[in-house]
Amino acid sequence: MSLLETNIFPITNLAELKSRYRLYRIRGLSADQEEYDPNIQTVIRKLSYSMRSPVAVTVQKGEPHLALQDDAPEPPSPYPLVRATAVFERTDEVFTLDYENPTPETDALRIRFLRFAIEGALFRNRNFWQPGAGNPFFERRPILDSDGVCVYRGYGVRVVPLEGGKLGVCIDVQHKYVSRDPLPANLKREDFRKYKNARCVYRYGNSWYEIKLHDHTGLSVSEQMLSHGVAKPIPLLEYIMDNAPKPLPREVADLSPTSPAVTYMTGRDEVRHAAAALCYPVFDTSDSRIKLTHRKTILPPHVRRQCIQAFVKDHLTAVRFKDMAVHVSITPVTTPTRVFLPPDLAFGNNTVYSVRGTPGTSYVSLEQLGQTRRDALFNCKIGPYAGKPLDLQYIILPKSVCDSHGPAFLKDLKRIMTELYTQELPYDPVPIVYDDLRPKTYAAQGRAILEAVEAELRAPGYGVAMIHETVDRRNREHDQLAAMVMRELRELGLYVSVIHTTVGKECYWLPQNAPAGTDYQPLRDKGGKLNGYLRNVAITKILLTNERWPFVLATPLHADLTVGIDVQLNTACFAFIGKSGSDIRTVLRTSTQKERLSRGQVRQTILEVLRQEADLGRKDIRRIVAQRDGQFFATEFAGINEAIATLKTEGVLPDEISVDFIEIPKKSAVPFRLFNISTRPGGQTLVENPQVGSYYIPTARDGYVCTTGREFFHPGTANPLHVKHVAGAMPFHEILEDVYALTCLAWTRPEDCTRHPVTLKLADIRLREHAGGYDEDALEYGDEPQSTEVGADE
Repeated sequence: MSLLETNIFPITNLAELKSRYRLYRIRGLSADQEEYDPNIQTVIRKLSYSMRSPVAVTVQKGEPHLALQDDAPEPPSPYPLVRATAVFERTDEVFTLDYENPTPETDALRIRFLRFAIEGALFRNRNFWQPGAGNPFFERRPILDSDGVCVYRGYGVRVVPLEGGKLGVCIDVQHKYVSRDPLPANLKREDFRKYKNARCVYRYGNSWYEIKLHDHTGLSVSEQMLSHGVAKPIPLLEYIMDNAPKPLPREVADLSPTSPAVTYMTGRDEVRHAAAALCYPVFDTSDSRIKLTHRKTILPPHVRRQCIQAFVKDHLTAVRFKDMAVHVSITPVTTPTRVFLPPDLAFGNNTVYSVRGTPGTSYVSLEQLGQTRRDALFNCKIGPYAGKPLDLQYIILPKSVCDSHGPAFLKDLKRIMTELYTQELPYDPVPIVYDDLRPKTYAAQGRAILEAVEAELRAPGYGVAMIHETVDRRNREHDQLAAMVMRELRELGLYVSVIHTTVGKECYWLPQNAPAGTDYQPLRDKGGKLNGYLRNVAITKILLTNERWPFVLATPLHADLTVGIDVQLNTACFAFIGKSGSDIRTVLRTSTQKERLSRGQVRQTILEVLRQEADLGRKDIRRIVAQRDGQFFATEFAGINEAIATLKTEGVLPDEISVDFIEIPKKSAVPFRLFNISTRPGGQTLVENPQVGSYYIPTARDGYVCTTGREFFHPGTANPLHVKHVAGAMPFHEILEDVYALTCLAWTRPEDCTRHPVTLKLADIRLREHAGGYDEDALEYGDEPQSTEVGADE
């Protein structure tokens, strides 16, 4: 017998907790405004930061109100925002917040106040440091110190709602990778470029926090003068010595007067100065320098559980903040095991695989599902669900590749495509070769590709473009060249996906002393990597770009139509999938806003697509679920609802249609985990990852589903997907089951599991292809390409 254990620990004394707060009517902001949502978030974030007090916004009688604790200072008013000004008008009453019996208006308020109290108590604990507001609390002693990298263990802390109006504290373990050494002591302004926008831990005495480097002042800490908050300007060095928390650590006390001064931006968008010698660079997990170190911090379930429970026992059982004492249980919330089974999946040749054992299908065990999906795709008697012939195909190759391992690569890619997608006419793309013997910069390589395509393009079609990693691409910066190639070629009628030269160079070789005319061959120890890479290119870069779906749902969804919405860099993608799971389409739109959509844009897109569905005879749509990657904005709600109302008036949709809205953040603010707990003979407790498909619904509006699990082995602990049901009346467990079903369309890695539903995954793929920004001026006016010697290294 097993059960699911969460990492949520109940707060046991809600009845004893009381807070007094006052309300301010917010004039100048209305839900009808396009900027309403981001402006509300700005008010909460910036006022909380500047006032050092919890701030919340609650709606009273249809109007937004600012809620502050009774002992908080007066908020600044009027308050400038984006295309609006907020005026905070104080009301007469002071209210007592009842933590045990909240109203809809005070539910979020009590969570906000409690979170501030718990974080405030941990912030004062000198054993911990916090990179920034809302971030985990990290221990000051690193758990690892290796190869110049210090690894700090931290604990994410969030107050979360539970069933029956109760509250709990959700705890998870996280790690941060920080350089053992600070920025170079002799850092020059001309060398600062590689550090610009880099994250660092600023060790300002015993106050450690994370900053994002902005600029090098060109001055030392003894030369750089500060004027904020003092009667007359003083040197940065003097300011640090006077104001850093005492006692001063040795690194501060011995700070050299010649240490460079740098700048960073605060949460209030203010420029601040720092000593470079106190800035310790932070490494991302994708950084190759910490690859081995990162592996050591991937915790199996039983170790993660032990760390969490020890932290709660040592630091959270009795949290005191001002006159409030919060008691947290050391026993986490548990729940009976509940599991969604994967849907049946349809492949080519009328083949359907079923974990459920559906009559008329081919049974497959859950443990063999991934392997079966991959094998079926490359089985000539089954193959992909889609069978429509491909349109005209192209492959764009650098000349250096075409003259070396390119023919071998193309031969192997054709072979893989023949195994995967059998057609009367085999996959035989038209090659376009561009002159890459130019500087490996974004502008030079980009112009070369455009010149070649404009000269050689026969007719519109689809293709794959192989490009180099450019030398002017910064760490963690998106690929300008890839973004430019996909967008500019789309204007020419050529829809391409992008691959890079890296894997081909690693995996092919030319035997030494081989006779003239000998082709490149795959390296023996790279054969597995190369074959897996080619299969991935065939599926994700060719089939998906051509919208030929590898496999689809054979078990109907609960919703008649699911709409996935994502917005990145002023481009929006809508992914539509019907009840049967085989009707899938994507629509791209340019957005006037960077990360959100206007009411009109959403309304028009929904109207267009659903009218087309009606024209195709699909009029049985009665349940619609709208999924948002991240947060739904008020304008997006309004646009969808207005479109539905119009379609009901036109008779396209029935009057009884229901619309539900769910949010699926890529990275949830709630650090939720599930552990499968079972007892072995003899009484020993076994802690494992849950079965894939396990789910937990703590409230009517929050749910978690394990889209990864022990059947698809990965090191570490499963990270359940958080789903928020923000509006609508469809049963939540049905919504959650649909989300899980859509994650089973693991097209990008058929042998594995995927974290997100295909609606949002497909939208993300399309946006990566079409939403990336690039420097148009550099492309057109950048340095003229310079010749290089044939055969020279990059």
